[in-house]
Amino acid sequence: MMNVLIIGTGKLGYEVYRRVAVMPECHVTLLDHHRHDHDVSLATQLIGDATSVEDLKRALVGIDVVFSTVGITQAETFATALVQAMDEVGVKRLLWTTQFQINADQISEAMYDLANREFGFSREVETNYVAGQKAGAAVIKASDLAYTLLECHFFKYTDEADKLIVESAENAVSGGPLSIFSLATLIADMVLHNQDYPQRELMISARPKASI
Repeated sequence: MMNVLIIGTGKLGYEVYRRVAVMPECHVTLLDHHRHDHDVSLATQLIGDATSVEDLKRALVGIDVVFSTVGITQAETFATALVQAMDEVGVKRLLWTTQFQINADQISEAMYDLANREFGFSREVETNYVAGQKAGAAVIKASDLAYTLLECHFFKYTDEADKLIVESAENAVSGGPLSIFSLATLIADMVLHNQDYPQRELMISARPKASI
């Protein structure tokens, strides 16, 4: 039996839960700061603070793999607490979602335009968001965890099926925004077969429809 901890049960965390919890070889524990209305009856649900080392340690007991989708803001704070808690409990495997521009020297004008045109993000919002994601990822990179940073393109909150591109984070991103439906399906496979994803960093985006 594989014991999986999902930290954060927003849209992405919940969709990953739905795909992993049904598998006969898995048990899922969810950690979030409040209960949700949607059905999580296949999991153990814990209410706690993902910036609290003690709450995290309580959730980590007996866990094999951690998937974290918290840290839209205060990513460095979330990462620092999680690394400490995992070290103290002795859990090593972590999948951590972050942003695809964290390794860029600067945000390109094309990405500023895309963020504003498609998602309504101002230049200041996008700049601050990427800086926060960089800081959180730096904490993970400095740890001795068996981590994989999932450096995702902008999310589309739809159920459409996208053909995903998974590539080295050393490359410039090849694709574009990706649906939560498609990303959750990939991440569920990464959780279930995490030994097949030994890379420290992976860039994830969607292939443009016209090129499929």
